[in-house]
Amino acid sequence: MDFTRRHTPPPALDVPKLTDDFDFLVGRWSFHNRRRRPVLGEPYEWYEHDATMEATTYFDGAISLDEGWFPSEGFRGATFRLYDPSTKAWSIHWINSQRGRLETPVIGSFSPDGTGTFEGPDEWDGKPIDVRFLWTPGTDKAAWEQAFSTDNGKTWTTNWQMEHTRTD
Repeated sequence: MDFTRRHTPPPALDVPKLTDDFDFLVGRWSFHNRRRRPVLGEPYEWYEHDATMEATTYFDGAISLDEGWFPSEGFRGATFRLYDPSTKAWSIHWINSQRGRLETPVIGSFSPDGTGTFEGPDEWDGKPIDVRFLWTPGTDKAAWEQAFSTDNGKTWTTNWQMEHTRTD
């Protein structure tokens, strides 16, 4: 099979779109990062850097994928999001070019006010933690935040914030 040649698109299916939750993210963005060092513990400081990314969706919105370039940090990252129509929830996996694997997903959905909350168990420095992503969608501006909890979600330490600005 020759996958390098473009074929005519398949015929449209007469079915409704599964979701448009991450449609706001489709396109190119620049974003300002604010990260906490260390991500947990005291004392800490915030450092800042800029990055860019491009995002798209597939399968009528059920897959969302972005690739981010973090030149000052020396890595690329990608996010793979998969929508489960039976639970109406997303699983979100982070991929870092330095580690080369899908990280443990966070799972969640968007609330009626438009904010997305996604949580899941993970590990940091060999210790169990909970991770939370918060998404605030927008047309030309959007925001993402990551927080860790070491007490089963009773308290959260925000350790990474991104302010996105659309570039196309």
